[in-house]
Formats: sequence, C-alpha cells, structure tokens
Amino acid sequence: MTSSVIISTYNGEKKIGNLLNALLQQTDQSSEVLVVIDGSTDDTLHVVKSFESEFSGKLRIVVQENRGRAGVRNRGANEAKGEVLIFFDDDMTPWRDSIERHKSFHKNHHAILSGNSVETIEPTKTDIQNYKGHLTERWTEKYQEGTTQLNESNFFFTAANCSMKKEDFKSLGGFDERLTDAEDHDFGYRAFRAGIPVVFDKSNRSFHYDPVTCISYIKRLRAYAKAHATLQTLYPDRYKKARTSSSIVKHALYRLFALPFWPRLIDSGAFGLLPKKLRYKLYDIVIQAFAVEYPHIHV
Repeated sequence: MTSSVIISTYNGEKKIGNLLNALLQQTDQSSEVLVVIDGSTDDTLHVVKSFESEFSGKLRIVVQENRGRAGVRNRGANEAKGEVLIFFDDDMTPWRDSIERHKSFHKNHHAILSGNSVETIEPTKTDIQNYKGHLTERWTEKYQEGTTQLNESNFFFTAANCSMKKEDFKSLGGFDERLTDAEDHDFGYRAFRAGIPVVFDKSNRSFHYDPVTCISYIKRLRAYAKAHATLQTLYPDRYKKARTSSSIVKHALYRLFALPFWPRLIDSGAFGLLPKKLRYKLYDIVIQAFAVEYPHIHV
C-alpha cells in the first residue's frame, strides 16, 4: 500500500528537525513526506527546505495561511497521494519502526489507528514535565503491548501519532474545522459511531517533546474543556452522562489551592524536596483546582 506521512506545523522551527531526522531513520522509506506549514511566522520553512536533498524527492512542502490544527491536517490529507495517511505532530519523534507498523496494520485491518505518544521521564527535564510523563505512564499502563480495540468505556483518539486509509478519512469528512481543540477526539468518535473500529497500538511509539509548565498545562486543560463544551452543543447525545461535581466541602478546599502563587511555586521547583508521591499529589490538586473547579480564576 502507498502511504503519505503528513506533518502539520505552526512555528515549529525548533522542533520539526527532530521529527524529520527520525523519519530519515525509519525502517520503511517508501512514504512521501508532506509538511504543511500553517501560517508560521518563524523560520520553519527554511528548516524544512534544508532537508529536501536528504529525502531524495519524497519531501513535499505546502505553505498556507493559518487555519488551525483541523484545517492544516485536512489540507495535508487532501494533498496526499498515498492510500494510507499517517499523521505526526511536529513535536513527535517516532521509533524507527513506526511507519512500518502503521502500514502493516492497514494491510490487514479496516480501522483507524492511534499510536502511543510517549513522554519520557528524565533527570534533565523539569519536575512538572516528569509529572506529565508520569500521568501518561499511569494512563497507558492498563493497555497491553500491541493493539487494543477501543470501546465506549475506554475510548480516546489522538492525531499526534495516528493513521487511517484515505478513503475512511474522506468518508468521515476530515477533521471539523469549527473546533480549535479536541478535533482529533471528535474525528475518532465520529469514526467509532460510523462503525469504523478505533484501535490503540501501545507498541507503535513516538516520543513527545513537550516543554510544558504547570501554568501552560492548566491553560491547555481549560482550552480542552472549552472544546468539549462546544462539542456538547454540537452533539448533545454524546454527553448524556453528566460529570459528577465535587461536594461543597471539596469545592471549598480546592479554593485554597486556586490561588495564583501555587502554579508559580510549582514551576519554580519550590517543592523539590518533598517526596515524589506527596509532590505529585499536590500537583494533582492544584491542577484540578484551576482547570476544573475554578477555571475562571486567572493563572
């Protein structure tokens, strides 16, 4: 099967080189690589062009006005020549066999595939970055190595490392450009509802470079919640089960941790001497306080 690797990027000059180098090391070198630059204002185009000779004609570059993540992925899919579309975000570094795994899966299955976005835990990273890696490990530990078909109770889908047949992408109408976040979750859910299986491959790993801070992570979770509020307006049938709110006492206690100095102290490394279990529990509480209980409070 022919395949196209689609990379969407916005101001990715400092990270896209890692991804392109990783693609040059892949065990499968047959795919075209299509980089769609979404109205970047930095030197992304120059960085990508510097790789053209190494890809021996297989690298294509598309430059467009900024349309957001859904729009840039749709443009890439429409421009792609391959039967299988493989999407990577510009801050990913896939393992050497990632493309081979994506293509092998689609030779034998009719489904959309979400690969494993790995956040490594390293001494050189900040504590909050390692905390995020800990959350990812905790979240994926319930899945076995290899593929798992997802269902209503454990459904998720991320486009950071994913693939599908182009015919399925077209039948689903691509990513919804009305959404500024959670567009990949929505795409996967529409596939699920249309009877197209959604599969997670834990063994198809791609490292995620994410210089997250406590403050930026809270803002990201708030944006994700707003996107789901938009989805609830568009598709109320998906959200029949209302989230259980915290008790009055818990809500009041969270207010003590929804003070602006808490995220700043976390980002400064002020709690580094606390045991990790206690430290991470504090991070859980502060992030819950700002992202869920009191999302209107400035951070």
